[in-house]
Amino acid sequence: MLRKILYSAIFLLTIFFVARNLNELKLILVAFSHSDGRWLFAAILVQLLWLVTIAGNFWACYHLMGIHEKLSHLVPLTTAANFLNVIVPSYGAGALAVLIADGSHRGKPVGKVSAAAFVYLVYDYLGFLVVLPLGFSILSRRGILDAWLIGAAVFAVSIAVGLLILIAIGVHSTNQLERTILRLVDLANRLLQPFFKRTLINRASAQNFALDIADGLLQIRRSPRALILPFFLALTRKTVMMVILFFVSLAFHNPFGVETLLASFSVGYLFIIASVTPSGVGFVEGAMILTQNAMGVDPLTSTAIALAYRGITFWLTLAYGFIAIRMIGFQRDKPEAKDSALDELDKIPSSEIGFIENNPDSDPWKD
Repeated sequence: MLRKILYSAIFLLTIFFVARNLNELKLILVAFSHSDGRWLFAAILVQLLWLVTIAGNFWACYHLMGIHEKLSHLVPLTTAANFLNVIVPSYGAGALAVLIADGSHRGKPVGKVSAAAFVYLVYDYLGFLVVLPLGFSILSRRGILDAWLIGAAVFAVSIAVGLLILIAIGVHSTNQLERTILRLVDLANRLLQPFFKRTLINRASAQNFALDIADGLLQIRRSPRALILPFFLALTRKTVMMVILFFVSLAFHNPFGVETLLASFSVGYLFIIASVTPSGVGFVEGAMILTQNAMGVDPLTSTAIALAYRGITFWLTLAYGFIAIRMIGFQRDKPEAKDSALDELDKIPSSEIGFIENNPDSDPWKD
């Protein structure tokens, strides 16, 4: 019964999300109809490689925490987690809940799974921080770097630095990480109290989350060399995304040069983080169009490229996620079968999954 209720809720949320963004989907379909199908198909094939790279990056973070998991299982798992993170307004808790439920079902330590997700997020930001200065240096040289872009970059970089500081504190001292997170929670609750008229972040949940993260981060002390592979894969993910964007530009007979490619991608990814909509819907497309226009691409072509790129990297990924959510847990009931991974959500205390209070649009599942 629980599985049927969950699946029905997910289905209804998906319909609501798609209906709310139906106009953009229509524009994307129109853009697809005017493209060279061969290059568009190549971009879709590369996107499948990108999904495997995401799972590989998470596999490396699992390995860093001492968790052994098959890549073949992590591909649908991470795709499903990304899907839930978009359609469920849960400040990132939807993705973590799926990971924890799956880990609990498969006998993985909850604390280490939480830490792996946290480390993945940090590496995602680190990979972006390598690309962002390259794109911004190009924009600055062309004289098209404005206050909005600088403000968005400051916001994104501040989150990245904050996460890095928390990682450093957690590796050094469990108690210090717990105290730091609780101070941040108390500060956030005081600042948000006038707007929401209630305590927004549960202190006990935050404390349990901090302890889980600290427990997993202890593994980093034992194997510091293992930090290299996740960073390499984080950079690889960004590179694969730029390859997709380049193939899309070929599909519309306007192949991007290196500067246009870097500038367009870095600005687009920046607004995945610094926006108020899930995965930057609307903001990313607009920012990419304006950037490409400033780099000399005509408005009609830049609009088609931005819409097609987002159609592949966001909407098509969302479709895969809807399929993946069934693969990871919704099995037919059998008397001898174990509970599915999603049934485990009902068994996990809310304190285990109730705290991810970073920016809702800056989670690791938005690539």
